[in-house]
Amino acid sequence: MLIDHFFKSNETFSYEALRAAGYSNHGGADLGEVIAICSKIRPGNEDDWVHEWQKAAERALSNAEHSESVKNQKSAYHGYLRASNYFRTAEFFRRENVDEDKVSHFLHERSEASFEAAMKLSTFTYESINISYEGTSLPAYFVSPDNTKKPRRTIVLNGGYDSIMSEGWFAIGAAALERGYNFLAFDGPGQGAAIRRQHLHFRPDWENVLTPVIDYALTRVEIDANAIVIFGWSMGGYLVARGATREHRARAIILDDGVYDFGSAFRAHQPSFIQALVEKRHDSIYNWIFHCVQSFSTGIRWALRNGKWTFGVESAADLIRAVNKYTLEGISQDIVTPCLILDAENDHFLKGQPEILRRNLNCEHQLVSLRADEGGDAHCHPGASFRLHQVIFDFLESQFAAQKL
Repeated sequence: MLIDHFFKSNETFSYEALRAAGYSNHGGADLGEVIAICSKIRPGNEDDWVHEWQKAAERALSNAEHSESVKNQKSAYHGYLRASNYFRTAEFFRRENVDEDKVSHFLHERSEASFEAAMKLSTFTYESINISYEGTSLPAYFVSPDNTKKPRRTIVLNGGYDSIMSEGWFAIGAAALERGYNFLAFDGPGQGAAIRRQHLHFRPDWENVLTPVIDYALTRVEIDANAIVIFGWSMGGYLVARGATREHRARAIILDDGVYDFGSAFRAHQPSFIQALVEKRHDSIYNWIFHCVQSFSTGIRWALRNGKWTFGVESAADLIRAVNKYTLEGISQDIVTPCLILDAENDHFLKGQPEILRRNLNCEHQLVSLRADEGGDAHCHPGASFRLHQVIFDFLESQFAAQKL
């Protein structure tokens, strides 16, 4: 599997390193630099992880500021993007008592500030915005190829369990702008600034999040109302699909990867007797088991800590009960928007979910699996973005061509 290459003895570190390195296609990393960073990190040592990624981020930021001072705008742009990605990666494992963690907040703010610095130097028209949502607002940004306000196709980025809206630029935003699309990204409840600054937690009824975002999109003259595409990334594959059971104004949806039952990612490797403990509310036993297990597993420890924070729950048992509500059972047939369902041959989080979703759809849809031989077999295909974008934009071109007939 591709994700084994950076840290052979720690799958979680290896995957996150690949995730960071994969953004090199759009200026978010230098591959040699990532290899150098990882060479100094002991597998599973989270202090090493923070130190080395932050050191690289600070170096990239300093170099970007120098380039900007001598009017080398293009290099400054790329430097700020690398800094943003490296700061985000440095912060990734800081999930114990996040609200009181000054290091976590510092790294997150540096990541976001570096991204904004890059956007201000880009050739695109960038705007930081807020989207009205249930008496408050969701942080977001909008990017257009120019300032002509010409109505264009637009991709709306809906992130997942751990992504932040600036990271969406590397996932799909830069590729969209290169093809003449607008790009709109937001942090919903449980994500990025919405959880950090507003303490908005994840909710399963995502139609109540997605609809206000599309309402906002339709107020902008730069957005062609008949050419909106919603991109659901990772857990966003569930969130967007759930939203699309009620929100039908998009021309197409992209589910990278497809998710029918998000809770399956947590239950997949649990024996039935462990799951029964939750069902019978033997929480003290269940929580004790996972307290022991997480001390031996970076991935389980991180997933539990991140989940308790973003879902607003107190224990592992509470988290399992919460994620079990994130299912499309009984409502997937209400999706009417044409959708592309992406799959990863060796997905270590949600294996099999795209096919289950496909079997439960009545709308027009296409399922594409990226394989190991093309480097796209890991969850959300980090490191294979050119191939991923080829599949996505081939699908969209066929959708827009059909619309014209």
